Amino acid sequence: MGSWSERLDASVAGAEDARHTAALRLPALDGWERGRVWARWRIETDFVVPLVGAVFGGYIAALADHVLACAVFTVLEDEESFSTSELQVHYFRPVRDGTLEIEASVVTRGRRSAYCETRFTDAAGRLVAHAGATQAIRAARGRGPSHRR
Repeated sequence: MGSWSERLDASVAGAEDARHTAALRLPALDGWERGRVWARWRIETDFVVPLVGAVFGGYIAALADHVLACAVFTVLEDEESFSTSELQVHYFRPVRDGTLEIEASVVTRGRRSAYCETRFTDAAGRLVAHAGATQAIRAARGRGPSHRR
C-alpha cells in the first residue's frame, strides 16, 4: 500500500491484507478521520472463556492494540512507522454477548511518540473497558506503510 490513509481506507472497505488481522479475526474499521477511528466487534463465542462466560481479557487487549494502532496511523507521515511501547487496559464489566462499539483517538502526538486512548462500550452504552497506549514513532524501515509493525 502506498500510504497510511490507503491502509485505513482498505480496512473500512474490508480489504485489509495484514495477516495478523485475519489470524486474530480483528474487526475492520467502520470509519476514520484524522486523530480518530471507530469500529464494532460482534462478540464471538470462540473468545469467551467457558467457565467464566465472558470474553478473554487478552483478546480485549488485542482489540485495543489494533484500534489504537489504527488511530496512530491517522497522524503518521508516510515515511514514519511506530511500535507500541506501552499498553494499559482497564476492565470494568464482563463482556458476554452482543456487539462492542470501539472508538480510539490520538490524545497527543509529538515528534517521537503519540499517546492514544480507546473506549469499549456495550449495546446499552455502558463502558466495559478502556485502554491507553504510548506509540514510539520512528522513521520507517523499508517502504513506509507496507512495513509491518
